Amino acid sequence: MHNTKFIILSFLSIAVFLGMAITGLAAPLLARNELADPQILGVNASSLVGFVSALTTFFVLARNKVAFGFTDEVIVELVKVTWPTKQETIRSTTVVVVFSIIVAGALASFDYVWAGITSELLFTEG
Repeated sequence: MHNTKFIILSFLSIAVFLGMAITGLAAPLLARNELADPQILGVNASSLVGFVSALTTFFVLARNKVAFGFTDEVIVELVKVTWPTKQETIRSTTVVVVFSIIVAGALASFDYVWAGITSELLFTEG
């Protein structure tokens, strides 16, 4: 387990994200039920709940041997990945963007033709 720093950082990131999500979801839930967000020790209760849940998540993940081992294995496998060079990435991105523009143009022309046909056949008085 030589990736301990990365594992702790990933667990911390997950915990912070979860805490922020819980804090962000608490305000609409309280507003929907027409409840105020009470202050506890000068801090909103929703922020306190988010912080406590983030802290709990971090410590549960850090002490869970299965999660720790799995994350270590993921990092080991990611080191083995052959990442594309900058030139390969630029070339692939260019191909995707050009192809997307071509497909968008084809779909737009089909839509234009189909709109003309349907307006002539369906929306004429006669």
